[in-house]
Amino acid sequence: MYHHLFLDLDGTLMDFREAQKRAFTLMAEQLRIPINDTSHEIYDRCNHTCWKEFEQGLLTIEELTLKRFVLFREQSGLRLDPTSASTVYEDHLSRQAILYPQTLPLLTLLSDEGYRLHLASNGISRVQRGRLECANLDRFFDHVFISTEIGVPKPDSGFFEHMLQTTGAKKQESVMIGDSLSSDIQGALDFRMDCIWLNTDNRQTALKPTYTITSLAQLHPLLVSVKKQRKAALKPFTSVFSCHTLNP
Repeated sequence: MYHHLFLDLDGTLMDFREAQKRAFTLMAEQLRIPINDTSHEIYDRCNHTCWKEFEQGLLTIEELTLKRFVLFREQSGLRLDPTSASTVYEDHLSRQAILYPQTLPLLTLLSDEGYRLHLASNGISRVQRGRLECANLDRFFDHVFISTEIGVPKPDSGFFEHMLQTTGAKKQESVMIGDSLSSDIQGALDFRMDCIWLNTDNRQTALKPTYTITSLAQLHPLLVSVKKQRKAALKPFTSVFSCHTLNP
C-alpha cells in the first residue's frame, strides 16, 4: 500500500490557469501594456511552449523566463521589455495562490490518516514557495521538491531519484499524483513508479498510468480501494488489477 504521496502543485492542487491570468493582467496594468483576451491566449501558448522545452532539457529556467516574453512580444506585436515583464509577472504570480475547493479538505484528510505527503513541482522557486506561503499549504508537506532547486525537472528520472533518496521512501510504497502527462505521468512511468493521473478534461493518451481519476475528490476513495486490494492480495489466490480508472 502507499505511504508516500508525491503531489504535483499546478493543475492538481492549485488553479494555475487562473493564477496566470491574474498575474499577467496585473503585470500589464503595472507596465501599461494594452492587452486583451487574445493577448492572454498568445502568452499562454508561448508559456506552454517554453515549459515543454524546459521539460525536455532544451531551456534553462533563466532562458525560459525571458524567452516566453520575447515570443509574446514577437507574436502579439506589443511593445514591452521582456526582462521587466518577466520580473513583474513573477512578482505577481508568487502571490496568486488559488486553491481548488477540494484541496484543503483532501490534504487535511490524507494527513490525518497518516500518509506522508510531499510536493513535487516544476517551477520557479521564489514563485512556488511564495504561493505555498500565501496559501499556508506547506504545513501539510514533509518535503517540498521544486525543479529549479533540485537542478533537474520532471520528467527526468533524476528528479524522482532525488525525492526517494531525500524521503527514504521505497518505490513500492510511493505514488506520483498529477495532471501533466508529459512531466508527472511520463516521469513516473520512466522511473517505474506508480502514478495517478488527474484527468479533469477527458484527455486521451497512449500512456498507461497506474490509475486515472477525473476529479481531485476521487483521490481518497481510490487510495482506500488500493489499500483494500493490496491487503486482499496477501491472501492466497487473490488477484489485483494493476491498471484502473475511477469514474464518478
